[in-house]
Amino acid sequence: MIAELRTFVVAAQTESFAAAARTVGLTQSAISAQIRRLEDELGYDLFERTGRSVTLTAAGRSILCQVEDILSSFEALRGVGRIRSGNALLRIGAISTAQTSLLAPAIARLHLEFPDLKVRIVPGLSMGLLDRLDAGELDAALIVRPPFGLMPYMEWHPIVKQDYVMVIPAHIENEDWREILKTQPFIRYDSRSFGGRTLDRFLKAQGISPHQVIETEELHTILQMVANNMGCSIVPYIFAVSVVPNIRVLPLGEQRIVREVGVMTLRGRMAEGREALIRYLGEASRDNEPPELHSGFGTPQENGGIAGSAHFEHGSKRR
Repeated sequence: MIAELRTFVVAAQTESFAAAARTVGLTQSAISAQIRRLEDELGYDLFERTGRSVTLTAAGRSILCQVEDILSSFEALRGVGRIRSGNALLRIGAISTAQTSLLAPAIARLHLEFPDLKVRIVPGLSMGLLDRLDAGELDAALIVRPPFGLMPYMEWHPIVKQDYVMVIPAHIENEDWREILKTQPFIRYDSRSFGGRTLDRFLKAQGISPHQVIETEELHTILQMVANNMGCSIVPYIFAVSVVPNIRVLPLGEQRIVREVGVMTLRGRMAEGREALIRYLGEASRDNEPPELHSGFGTPQENGGIAGSAHFEHGSKRR
């Protein structure tokens, strides 16, 4: 019944079986079936169904807090078996753009505090890692903040906000990123990722349809392609972007877009070393900020990251 209880909480939060289906990743009929099974088991209705929306009945409202407590207790029970001296394992999912500049130095510091702690790193896209966290396969997921509401049993720990920038071959002197998109092949940051979806929405809002030639989630691959004069791209401004030779980095000016990277965990689940890891990720983000960019106007402007971020200072353009 745990799955049904989780679905009940999400449906109560969204007030729609269709929205709950999108959040949980099931069909609407499957959501309806889960709620009906739960109602049959309890012996009373939980929702009043009116067209496409649903609202909690008085009975449903009365048990909502209890159900959330049950789910938190269940997650705590799942973690107990792994927290034993000499047998502790911390399973961390991480997107590729956070592994080098954030996760690697954080784990190095974690190892000094917990020398016997075993760590397993699972790479992936944000959505897939979120699913694996929900399934109990991960203790924490270092991802881009989802563009949708969080399930009530999940907890978000923000680490850093990162601006998106344009990267172009070093020989291109044009400063107008819109004009560059019209003339250069476009290497797209994977549209399946949360960050890629943010970029897609941005380009559509700007009315821009670049000539896409390649799509990949691997930022380092994108940077090498740009350095080899294969086209331009728009990517998160992480430290790695600032050290690749043969490329130039252009800020997007007033049309800036930002992603938030952080750690998603499940409320109530215990995992040795997890809180320390989150703390060390914050330290790593501050230690690995990329250098400031300049956009050619003359007024300082700061990104406003949480634990560390790319900063933009308007002044003379860097070559």
